[in-house]
Amino acid sequence: MLAERGEYRRSFICHRAAAAIGPDDVKVLYDCGTAAIALGRAADAAWYLDKALSIDPNHTEAWQARGQLQLDHFNQPDEALRSFVKAIGLAPQDPGNYRSAARCLLTGHGAGAALTRLRDAMPAGVDPLHADRGFASALVEAGCYEDAVPILHGILREQPDDQASMRVLAEVSTGLRDWHGAQTWYERAIAAGNDTLTAVGYALHWSRLGDFERARQLYRSNGLGAPCESLLGPAVRRWQGQDIRGKTLRLIGGDRYFGDPLQYVRFARVSKELGANVILQAPKRLLSLLRTVDGVDLAVAPHDPIPALDYEVVAFWLLWELSVPVEEMIGKGPYLQAPAGLRAQWRKRIAPTRGVNVGIVWRGSPQLLRDRYRYRSMPVEELRPLARIPGVTLYSLQCGPGRTELLDADPPFPAIDLAPDFPNTAAAMEALDLVVTVDTSIAHLAGALGKRTFLMLPYNPCFRWMVNRDDTPWYPATRLFRQTRPGEWRDVVAAVARALEPGALQR
Repeated sequence: MLAERGEYRRSFICHRAAAAIGPDDVKVLYDCGTAAIALGRAADAAWYLDKALSIDPNHTEAWQARGQLQLDHFNQPDEALRSFVKAIGLAPQDPGNYRSAARCLLTGHGAGAALTRLRDAMPAGVDPLHADRGFASALVEAGCYEDAVPILHGILREQPDDQASMRVLAEVSTGLRDWHGAQTWYERAIAAGNDTLTAVGYALHWSRLGDFERARQLYRSNGLGAPCESLLGPAVRRWQGQDIRGKTLRLIGGDRYFGDPLQYVRFARVSKELGANVILQAPKRLLSLLRTVDGVDLAVAPHDPIPALDYEVVAFWLLWELSVPVEEMIGKGPYLQAPAGLRAQWRKRIAPTRGVNVGIVWRGSPQLLRDRYRYRSMPVEELRPLARIPGVTLYSLQCGPGRTELLDADPPFPAIDLAPDFPNTAAAMEALDLVVTVDTSIAHLAGALGKRTFLMLPYNPCFRWMVNRDDTPWYPATRLFRQTRPGEWRDVVAAVARALEPGALQR
């Protein structure tokens, strides 16, 4: 329950106590390991997972978690590969295991050699096309789009109706900026049969291109946006635009991640204007800020007691669920504010200067190391050119493990480390002149406050930032700076530095 609320430290303490009481309970040991991963305690996580596997060597999820830990935290790709191969032997139909195994081989090997090694590593009896699909998906995640194409076409020669390969080819076309090609592959994949992932991908494709109405049509015709099935509370009727006057609506902003609740909480106003009593459900760490948003009658964390509900809806899907004009739903002005007392404190701590006070963030959540947009983070050293600009004073808004880079930099990185929580971050932002950040929750917080923001995007960013533009309808005060090559931040930082030069900010 605590993990669902984002309270990872307390969650780990409770799991550790349970493991002390039941030292041979495999489920408890596995849960303790995953709780340690969420908290960033990699050594503890490894101990608990290894203990679980010593008791039950057929625990598939423990092998998967062990592999992710070895790859992402210990940088041991060979050992991670052995873990994923064990998971494949136990769950040969799980596509994620093949993709993860392929990731272990991509570093230090060419695509052809890595694929051969992956095929050789597969347990006996495994369909080799599973390995090929996983390898192609790993290539796409790494931005190696051209390398993935022949592999996927090879799969389709063997299995012409392979929907998963068509969907990945649509993602490849997106990475190559071939929007018509992406459309063609999505349509072929949808024609091959019902598949929620394909339908969602196609709806997001049109949203990426700014055609929200077409995205809405796809969303509705494919029955997307099913009610949440989780531990977030009792399921009730899904709101799909029914008359909601006088009814109580649970608007589910999210459970453990922060960007979506900060971006989509604006929809509380739309729901309120339609007559609902709006109960927003969001991570505990955001509640004090989200309570300030127009339309929110009550803000709660997962598992908090709530009044009886009539309807619920996931805020992420509401843009496509309703018939309200998209421009009206998105709105224009700021919709969030920092607590007044904190604003006064931070105005004293961050004194105005003749130059520019800039807040910086360079890494996203450690919980999202391996999501499809994981290349949105960079080492803090990439931002050193900003520190050389006359008149610019840098303030670090970075939280989490990324802070250690600032503390360990040699020579010392010239940024003042604020390390605030969300309410204090919001107040600090209001005292700053500008925020420069990668695509993480801080970008959404700055945008919601209406703070001038330079947002540095990876080569193939989330659909919400659309294409071929340096502005965004979500946050009018935000300017977008996009990678031109996968994983390459140098040009992005150089463009930000030019925009920060004396006189450039006034233009």
